[in-house]
Formats: sequence, structure tokens, C-alpha cells
Amino acid sequence: MSFFATTALAAGTGLVVLALASRTRRVQRLDNLLEEKAGLHRPRLRRLAGSATLTGEKFVHPVIAAATAGTLVLTRPGSPLRFVLPLASASLGGIVAHHLVKFVYHRPRPEVALLRDKTEAAFPSGHTTNATAVVTTSAYMLVREGLVPLPIAVVCVIVLCLATGLSRVALGWHWGTDVLGGWIAGIGVAAMACWAYEAMRASI
Repeated sequence: MSFFATTALAAGTGLVVLALASRTRRVQRLDNLLEEKAGLHRPRLRRLAGSATLTGEKFVHPVIAAATAGTLVLTRPGSPLRFVLPLASASLGGIVAHHLVKFVYHRPRPEVALLRDKTEAAFPSGHTTNATAVVTTSAYMLVREGLVPLPIAVVCVIVLCLATGLSRVALGWHWGTDVLGGWIAGIGVAAMACWAYEAMRASI
């Protein structure tokens, strides 16, 4: 089994385990404690968190994927599809993945989100899933094509994915384990997208 397939399988397994764990009282107490701590600082963090969460927005992560694909198409030889398809699958895959899990696992949102009429299932965080899938895939492909040094790519992935996830708790839209689930789901989607990229790259 390839590295990417193993990573995707591990992510899927981890997501199921985390979903089951989030139903236990012990894990929910930890989520409650984190929500309580975040609530104390929420007014001060709202503007910063509002900016940090944008990476996962439905009108932003497709733009990141498109910008990455456009850059690669313009600067690297070969069929544009080998860049466009993996990045499109990362963006769309993130959306499909978190909606599928939410369809099965109807976890209620934190009270702050419910008071704002946000009743969609909480687990996993869609913004976190989308941002992690697209940013990780973009960074991987840019490194593989020699356009971005690995250390810079790693830092960008960590900063953007962490910021997006933490912003969801800071704003009160998600529990901490929802965000952790989003990171796991996003990594799984990115692994499959990168596998598709490598498969097409090898066929050139």
C-alpha cells in the first residue's frame, strides 16, 4: 500500500475513532472546558479569528486551489489536467468529506453557535477540513514542482491550518474535537489528492 493510501486510511480510521470518542462524557467535558476558556477571550479575539477563518470559507479555498493550479499550468510543462484535477479534488473532496460525516453523525454545535441559529451538525469542522485539504495539497504540489522550498511550505501549512481550526473554537462555532476531526479529514482528502497528482505525474 502506498504512503498516500496508508495516510488516507489512517485518517479515515482516526476520524471514526474521534467521532466515537466525542460521544463520551470525558471528551465532552474537555470540549466544554475549552469552550469555556475560549469564551472568556472571545470578544477580544473575534476580529482576528474572523480573519483567520477565511481560508476555509467556500469562496476562498477554491480560489486558493485555482491560483495554485494556474501558477503550475503557467510555469510547468505537461497537461494542465495533472494540476487542475488534484487541486479540484482537494477542494471538492473537503466539502464532500465533511458533509458525509455530518450526515451520519449529528453532533450539536456549542451553545454560542446554536444561539446564532447555526444548527448544521458540528463534527467535523467544515472550514478546517476544507482549508487543510487545499492548503496541504497546494503546498505539496508546489514543493514537488520546485516552486516553493519545503521549509516555507511546511510553515505555511502549519500556520494556515492551525489558524483556521483555532478560529472556529475562538468564534464559538465548533468544539475542539470538531476542529481536530477537520484536520484529520483534511489530511485524508489531501492524501488522496496528492496520490492522484503523483499518479498523473508518473504517467508523463
